[in-house]
Amino acid sequence: MRVIASANQKGGCGKTTTAINLSYSLSQKGQKVLLIDFDPQAHATMGLNVKPSDLEKTIYDVITPKKNWLWGIEDILVPVKDNFDLAPSSLILSAFEQELSGLERREHRLFQAIQPLKEQYDFIVIDCPPSIGHLCFNALRACNEVIIPIDMSLFSLRGVAKLIEIIIMLKDKIDHDIKSRALITMYDRRTRYSRTVLEKVQAEFGSNVFDTVIRYNIRLRETADLGLPVGDYDKNAIGHLDYENLAEEVIHSRETRAYQNLNTSNAAQDMLQKTEEYIDGAAELPEDESLDSEIEEFSGYSSQSNYSQMIEAIARRSTDSFINDEDGI
Repeated sequence: MRVIASANQKGGCGKTTTAINLSYSLSQKGQKVLLIDFDPQAHATMGLNVKPSDLEKTIYDVITPKKNWLWGIEDILVPVKDNFDLAPSSLILSAFEQELSGLERREHRLFQAIQPLKEQYDFIVIDCPPSIGHLCFNALRACNEVIIPIDMSLFSLRGVAKLIEIIIMLKDKIDHDIKSRALITMYDRRTRYSRTVLEKVQAEFGSNVFDTVIRYNIRLRETADLGLPVGDYDKNAIGHLDYENLAEEVIHSRETRAYQNLNTSNAAQDMLQKTEEYIDGAAELPEDESLDSEIEEFSGYSSQSNYSQMIEAIARRSTDSFINDEDGI
């Protein structure tokens, strides 16, 4: 079973669109797929025409320490299509950050939850939240591959740098290897800017970027509003064809030598270095030996903080860094 996270700390870069449509395209190719919506905004859930308010249980009920593993993921599944299931989310998932205060191995909750599913699915795709905290760390600990959508903006590249820092830290602290690859999204070949950035990213990132490029396509936005994967709405849409190509590349990527090289920390370090060439440098990794304290450093608030302090810290970090300044799929 392969576990792939779709992640970037910038909203609006195609993170959820990629999670939904990659899952759909994989399932259409005969792969058994589970999409886990791990974002409290529940965009992947709503993007598949599931209303969070109608749900009795969500992924929160599976991983929250309050329920003490009362339910498993199999208890919350929503069938989407043949070979395609959804583990939905809702706003209550945002409380998970605060509930982990003082809990040992807090970053392993999602990893533990998916272990019974190893024989049931070929792929698990995780839609990560566009923020850094215990939810993000849980998703990255659970996965062995990360797709990082880049909408070719400076803010998106800043999100890449921060995410790669976390991936390197997980390797250093708990010896967890993650294969990370960038995915160009919202590419518009009609503009000189898009063409120039695409050429530079492909040249500099090399095997750390997918060959598939997701072109700008209004159908992707329309189908998100309709609660459908784009292939269910228009199989001739450019967006669907691009995600079909991505699914093929993902399925066959294990056969390539470049893929095998991606599970080393050197690959992540190289990707971070290349990203920093586009921005003025990224923050250095925290030096504290405790993984929990590093999570707090990245997220901008302590797990011991009260809820109002947490909200203030998140708002302050959003304003200062501009990483989380955009919402949306």
